[in-house]
Amino acid sequence: MGVIGFRKAKCKDCYKCVRLCEVKAIRIKDEHAQFVASECVECGQCLEACPQNAITFIKDIQWIKSMVKNGEKTVVSLAPAYLGVFGDADPNQMAAALHQLGFTYVHETAEAAGYVVQEYMNYCDRSDKDAVLLTSSCSAINNLIEKYHPDMLPYLLPVVTPAIAHARMLRAQYGPDVKIIYISPCVSDGGDALKDPRTKGIIDAVLDFATLRDWLRSEQIKIPKCPSSHMDSMDPKVMRLFAVSGGILSAIKAAKGRKYKHKRLYVSGIGPCEELFECIRNGEIKNCVIELNSCTGGCINGPMTGGKKRDRFRSKISVSQKVDEHEAPELPPLPEGVSLYKEYTARCEKRIVPSDEQIRAILSKIGKDSPEKELNCGACGFPTCRDKAIAVYRGKTQLTMCIPYMYEQAKGMSDIILAVTPSMIIVVDKDYFICEFNNAAEVAFGVSQQKALGHPVSEFISTEYFEKVFREKRSIINQRVDYDTYHIKTMQNIIYMREQEKALVIMRDITEGVRKQEQLRKVKLDTVAMAQNVINKQMMVAQEIAGLLGETTAETKSTLRKLRDTLMDSDEDIKI
Repeated sequence: MGVIGFRKAKCKDCYKCVRLCEVKAIRIKDEHAQFVASECVECGQCLEACPQNAITFIKDIQWIKSMVKNGEKTVVSLAPAYLGVFGDADPNQMAAALHQLGFTYVHETAEAAGYVVQEYMNYCDRSDKDAVLLTSSCSAINNLIEKYHPDMLPYLLPVVTPAIAHARMLRAQYGPDVKIIYISPCVSDGGDALKDPRTKGIIDAVLDFATLRDWLRSEQIKIPKCPSSHMDSMDPKVMRLFAVSGGILSAIKAAKGRKYKHKRLYVSGIGPCEELFECIRNGEIKNCVIELNSCTGGCINGPMTGGKKRDRFRSKISVSQKVDEHEAPELPPLPEGVSLYKEYTARCEKRIVPSDEQIRAILSKIGKDSPEKELNCGACGFPTCRDKAIAVYRGKTQLTMCIPYMYEQAKGMSDIILAVTPSMIIVVDKDYFICEFNNAAEVAFGVSQQKALGHPVSEFISTEYFEKVFREKRSIINQRVDYDTYHIKTMQNIIYMREQEKALVIMRDITEGVRKQEQLRKVKLDTVAMAQNVINKQMMVAQEIAGLLGETTAETKSTLRKLRDTLMDSDEDIKI
């Protein structure tokens, strides 16, 4: 378990951390990033890179507040980068602010840097003239060498970092029961203090500058307005320059009464440091003391400063203005029993390397079946396609995490849909120029895609509804549009694509359906006419029958009356 944490729920699969991580100590699993603690050098650059704040640094703030509240004896080891990060404050005001938070003692880590420099100089004196010596003040670089470049271990000076050296000094000064809190902008120093079995337990808790800034704000403590107090440590003077690139070399230069037989060089950044290692392997560098930092520009650009990047140039200026680079402190003897030695050892994990055939098989699955198709764009986070294939083989990334491949897949699927769909699809931009024109549209309008693309849509059809969509910025659904010129009748959905500022029209050809509807209507009308004709004829027949029945009835009535009258005349007793 490392000092860097991860919040899965916040990860949005952007892979920015993978692209930035120089050693690729991040695994993509289940569409989310996971840290491989055994491979991580704890440089902390991923913390700054993550736009979703899904990556976190271990925080001891609640425990620290609890110790302060309970009145425990606490001593702060304050990294010298505070001079740049809290640029408006001088050391005495910073000490006052920390005392107000409840810390018992406040020391500057830089007071131990003088002893570390002294050890470096002793190793320089004992080394050969052509020797290459690498400083060990940056824990992240130490991790980098131990895990990835063990052949550089003979050049790495076996000295603890200033943070560990200072903690050992404070422990000797205040006793074993004191609680030591290290405050810095560094992630790897936290790992060195809390996780490395060689140095674990020397520092009790770590507090980053970003969290310290929040704590001061919550307590309404403004450093520039704090009354001057005093640091409980000696004035480290030039040793405060450890916070900036070249600071160690400045400290060596400021040391009095020493002659140096080595050249001096400083390198910052994981990438440049790895380039340096290659130069050392090739014998291109000799007779040189080299200061190494993982953070570009030094610790003032650490990942946990809590400041904006544009403030960091100002931070360096602030440190430089407050420190006299020519004035070294007079160092009292190192407390008895305090050792500055640390043995750095190889911690490389055995990494399986796939064969060339296996790499080619993996690449072929994402359409890279020839070297020409290996774009090496780096969008997946790996410098080359082969590196990505190796990571897939090791289970550190997903096969489909390739933007060109996914683009081709999506484009291929889109092209297939456009090609085979029976509906006509046309896409136009805000200037009414055609961006897409599918096969069905070619057939319907008798225009080839090549001729249509890039041309105004008005050359082929009316822009009336396109204009309405762009004007009202909303889609039109189920709009009947007829094109008499092309003998086409359509039902259209005109979709407004807000982000692309385009309009997509999907036309369903309903010409045949309309024709059949018209035929059906004609059949219905003919049927109704025929029925009406039958009804009319039936009425005429009924009327004729009624007329004939009327005449017959009248004649019958007349005859019967005559018969009655005759009978009555012949026999008066007969009644009808």
